[in-house]
Amino acid sequence: MRPSRLAAAGGAVLLSFAVAACGSSQAPGWTYQPAASVTPAPSVAASGSAPASGAPSGSAAPSGSAPASGQPSGGGTALNVVALNIAFEPLELQAPADTPFQINFDSQDAAIPHDVDIRGTDGAVIDDNELLTNVGQVTYDVPALAAGEYVFICSVHPIPAMTGTLTVQ
Repeated sequence: MRPSRLAAAGGAVLLSFAVAACGSSQAPGWTYQPAASVTPAPSVAASGSAPASGAPSGSAAPSGSAPASGQPSGGGTALNVVALNIAFEPLELQAPADTPFQINFDSQDAAIPHDVDIRGTDGAVIDDNELLTNVGQVTYDVPALAAGEYVFICSVHPIPAMTGTLTVQ
């Protein structure tokens, strides 16, 4: 056979396979199914708004969320700390002595890890809190502290802009 006839014969065989496959009534042995998205759908409800109709009544707030009033659910003190541009705001906090309290931490630095740890003025770690590795919020429960001065600090960035004074009185 000549090469041109061989190529034509091979093409005809391939064409017959393609036609047979397309005309087959049998389902293929696999199907493509895209992976589920890991990004949650954005919420359209305003922050702190009531659940939409149809939502279960008495729905609890997500874990780690601060109550809308700024007061912890137990009625104690809640302090707010924001991290932005590798700096805390504010750098001075006050809390009641001998009473547990909370720190509502809002990390606004994308892809930069932060936390808010409580240390004694000697540097001893008193309350080692969860590290946020990206933008997000968390509420830290801080145990009762004796009256005095403490340091709150980002353990990842122990720089002046991320080191503040906590006065407990």
